[in-house]
Amino acid sequence: MATIAPRVRGAAAVIAAAVLPACSTAGVPAPGLEDPAGAHDPTLIEQGGAFHVFTTGPGIQHLRSEDGRQWRRLAPALTEAPAWWAEAVPAHRGLDVWAPKVFALKGRYWLLYSISTFGKNRSAIGLASSAALDGPWQDEGMVARSVEGDDFNAIDPDLFIDAKEQGGDGRLWLSYGSFWGGIRVTAFDPETMRPSGPARFIARRKAGIEAPTMVRHGDWVYLFVSHDLCCRGTASTYNIRVGRSRSAQGPFLDQEGRDLMDGGGTLVEQGAGRWIGPGHQDVVGRWIVRHAYDGEDRGKPKLRLGELRWTGDGWPALASGER
Repeated sequence: MATIAPRVRGAAAVIAAAVLPACSTAGVPAPGLEDPAGAHDPTLIEQGGAFHVFTTGPGIQHLRSEDGRQWRRLAPALTEAPAWWAEAVPAHRGLDVWAPKVFALKGRYWLLYSISTFGKNRSAIGLASSAALDGPWQDEGMVARSVEGDDFNAIDPDLFIDAKEQGGDGRLWLSYGSFWGGIRVTAFDPETMRPSGPARFIARRKAGIEAPTMVRHGDWVYLFVSHDLCCRGTASTYNIRVGRSRSAQGPFLDQEGRDLMDGGGTLVEQGAGRWIGPGHQDVVGRWIVRHAYDGEDRGKPKLRLGELRWTGDGWPALASGER
């Protein structure tokens, strides 16, 4: 089996990379029912009354549930590596795919995803599409890349559609990043399905930041990120933070007025009790999906699905109860 490596660390953290354990896919179960499902870096879409979650893993893992509690693991999205992977990230091996983002657009389903190697920022973001969530998925090529010497890491993609019916302008934005210089955003062209225009940094933090997710709520665009370290099992320190802006290009400020470019971020969730190091979130409608490490099951990463509520002054918080 391939290895699910931790999200690639930035220049300051590469020194620590050698002592960080990888998250192994050796425990990825065969297709069938799971409760709760093993998962890492989940992304969510609802279709036909069912939840579909795609996660890091061999070929991009696919989970489905009718109630958000019991999950069935389906066939992976990808069954062979596109030819362009070998040139973009020569050290990449097998079908080890990280941090997908699923969305619907132009009558099709799309999966952004990352390929990389642990501790390096020679990375690429790819794209696949399908007429159905169960596939077959078609390679749509490389969307973005980073190489040694760049001040960013092209992994952990998110696609934000600033829908007019929600008060936005209809534009699309691609954000991505893990450690190094932080989180970047660029306009995304729905015709070419590629970035258009320059990228700019919108959040950074020396101690670790990755996994951007953008959503609109009212007049604000919210940027959710994960701080600190994943992939250490019960020693993981991952936590979810948020800031907001009038624009997808920032500046994003937290509830105390701190800029996310200066390490700010209002806490949404941190580990407590059984569930340790929650992070790599996706926010879709009222739902927030993320993984956390199970303190009652040897620190295995598992899927967590919850609901968000919004305070009177417009900040997200986890509603009580979990699916």
